[in-house]
Amino acid sequence: MKMKKILITTILILCFFQANSQNLTHDDFVSLIPALKQENWKSVFKESTKLLKENEHDTTEYHAIILYINIFSAAGMVSEGQMSYAELEKNIMKFEGQKVILPAHPVTTRDGALGQIKFEVNDSTNKAFISATNAKGFNILCFENISFKDKINLSDFPQKSLVRCGGTLEKIETNPNKSKIWILRLRIKDAFARRADR
Repeated sequence: MKMKKILITTILILCFFQANSQNLTHDDFVSLIPALKQENWKSVFKESTKLLKENEHDTTEYHAIILYINIFSAAGMVSEGQMSYAELEKNIMKFEGQKVILPAHPVTTRDGALGQIKFEVNDSTNKAFISATNAKGFNILCFENISFKDKINLSDFPQKSLVRCGGTLEKIETNPNKSKIWILRLRIKDAFARRADR
C-alpha cells in the first residue's frame, strides 16, 4: 500500500512538471518582431526577459534566438539612455556560457561593413565578424566575434548570401569607456554558419 502511494505521488509530480514545462515556440519569437522593427527596445527587453524566465530550462533554438534578442535589446536601451551600463551588466552577464543564435546577415568581403558578416578563413583562422547596429547605423550595439567549430568552406557562403550563425556565448564585454558609440562585444565559440536564404 505504501509503495502504491509513493508511485501515485511520483506520477502526479511528473504530470505536474510536464504540464507546467514548455518550450519556446516560433509564435513566441514572432511576437517580438513588431517591437523589434520599431526599435522599441524597452518592450522587446521586457517581453523577451519574461519568456526566458518562464522557460529557463528550454534548450531549443528558439531559446537561443530569444536570448540573443534580449541581449541586443538591452544594448539598444543603453544606446538610448534607457538603461545604465551597471544595469546592463546585471541583466546579461549571467548569459555567458549559454547558446545564442544570431539573426541572418548578408556576406561581405569589405572590412568595417555594418550589419553584414565578414568571414576570415585561412590556414590559421576560422572566424567571422559582425558589427550589429540599430536601423540608422548610429550605434553599434554588438561587435560579434565568431569562432567556428568546423572549418568553413567559403564557397558555401558567396557574397550577398544571407547567413545565420550561432554557438556558445563565451564572453560578454561592455564598452570600458561607457560611451554610446558601441555598447557590447560578444565572443561566440563552437559556432555554426548556415544559409538563411535557401
